[in-house]
Amino acid sequence: MKYKNFVLRTLNLILILGVLWQYQSVATARAAAVDARKQEIAEVEAYNASVLQAESEQEEAEAEGGLKDGTYEGSAYGFGDLITVSVTIENGQMTGISVVNADGEDKPYYEQARSVLNEMLTAQSTEVDTVSGATLTADGLIGAVADALGKAANE
Repeated sequence: MKYKNFVLRTLNLILILGVLWQYQSVATARAAAVDARKQEIAEVEAYNASVLQAESEQEEAEAEGGLKDGTYEGSAYGFGDLITVSVTIENGQMTGISVVNADGEDKPYYEQARSVLNEMLTAQSTEVDTVSGATLTADGLIGAVADALGKAANE
């Protein structure tokens, strides 16, 4: 009886220490997940900055008429994953755009968004409207063409 109070307090202390240890483990795991997500966000922001740079270079090249003839590939993220296109330049003008890879895109949205390819050829620019209902896929196609045109401007 004399040690009953001591044993109860010791068990309570052990229980509290166990709960605190488990809490620390969960907090550490969450912090690692947050850090990983921040890294992913930084990578996406860097990629977006490179696409914006390519778009800017493409616009400058269009203004100067400086697109070099050839076939260029460009990539950008759409709704599902990376979209890669091939753009053919002849006499400084876009003459063809074909999709090399869009495996990550949902087929119905992809089919809707493909109309921006013809619009870009007609306008000879990436400054076209996206497709309502397939905005992210259309943005990916536009970004991929802009990336390719940026490469054509730098050749």
